[in-house]
This record gives sequence, C-alpha cells and structure tokens, in this order.
Amino acid sequence: MTDLIWVLRGLEGLVLVVGAAIAYNSFVAYRRTRRRSLLYLGLGFFLVSVAAAVAGVLYEFLSQDLLTAWIASAGFDSAGFLVILYSIVRPSE
Repeated sequence: MTDLIWVLRGLEGLVLVVGAAIAYNSFVAYRRTRRRSLLYLGLGFFLVSVAAAVAGVLYEFLSQDLLTAWIASAGFDSAGFLVILYSIVRPSE
C-alpha cells in the first residue's frame, strides 16, 4: 500500500497541474474573446483541479480516511464536469 500511495499522489498532482493549466488558459482566452463558454470551461477545469487538492488535503493533512477523500473529490469532479458540459451545450451568445 505504501508504494501505491505515491502513485496516487503523483497522479493527483498531475491532475492538479494540468487542470490548472487548462483553467488558466481558458480564462486568458475568455479575457481575450469575452466568450462566456470559455469562462465556464475554465471554471469547470478549476473545479476538477480543486478536487485533486481537496482529496490530498483531506487524506494527508486532516487525517481523513481515503474513502472520505475520494467522496469529496468525486463531488468536486462531478460539479466540474457538469460546468464543462454546460460550457459546451449552452446556447451561444
């Protein structure tokens, strides 16, 4: 289990970094174009990125069990993916 926790930490860290990069670039594109769909896209990826951080903080620093951390992470992931879906299917401006 000890070796696998490092794999989980690495993957969650990768999700955090890549998701944050996508969110940042979406916000930059929104500021340039003022297309609200890009704003929602950035918000969605921000929530997905936060999910990785929340899981890590709950498990590593607040001593919650791994299941609790995953449940919290799944909640943020779900919210993020719903916002991403909305950014894709919402009526255009």
